[in-house]
Amino acid sequence: MSPEKAPLLGSGFHTSIGKESRAQTLQNGKRQIHQLGSQLQLNQHCLDTAFNFFKMVVSKQLTRGRKMAHVIAACLYMVCRTEGTPHMLLDLSDLLQVNVYILGKTFLLLSRELYINAPAIA
Repeated sequence: MSPEKAPLLGSGFHTSIGKESRAQTLQNGKRQIHQLGSQLQLNQHCLDTAFNFFKMVVSKQLTRGRKMAHVIAACLYMVCRTEGTPHMLLDLSDLLQVNVYILGKTFLLLSRELYINAPAIA
C-alpha cells in the first residue's frame, strides 16, 4: 500500500468517539431510569428530573469509576428527596440488591458535587 492510499488514522477519530460514547451513556441512562423509576411507580415529571440530574452527572464526568446502577439509583433518590415522594434509599437498595451504604455514599457524593440540597425526610 502506498503512502498516498494509506488511511489517515488521526483525522477526526478521537473527537467523534467521545460524542458517540456520551450519547450512548445518556441513552442507556434514560432507559435504566425509566425501568427503575417504573418499579418505584414514579411519575413522568420525576423521571425527567432524574434524567436531568443524570445528564449533569455525565457532563461533570462523575460516572467514572462508579457502577451505572448506583449512579442511576442516586439520581432517582435525589428526585425522591427533592420532590418529597415516600421512597427511601432502602427501597432502591432492595430493588438493585446493593448495600444501602454504598448507594448512600454515591448519593451524598453526587448531591454534594451537583449542589443539590436534598431536604431531610420528615
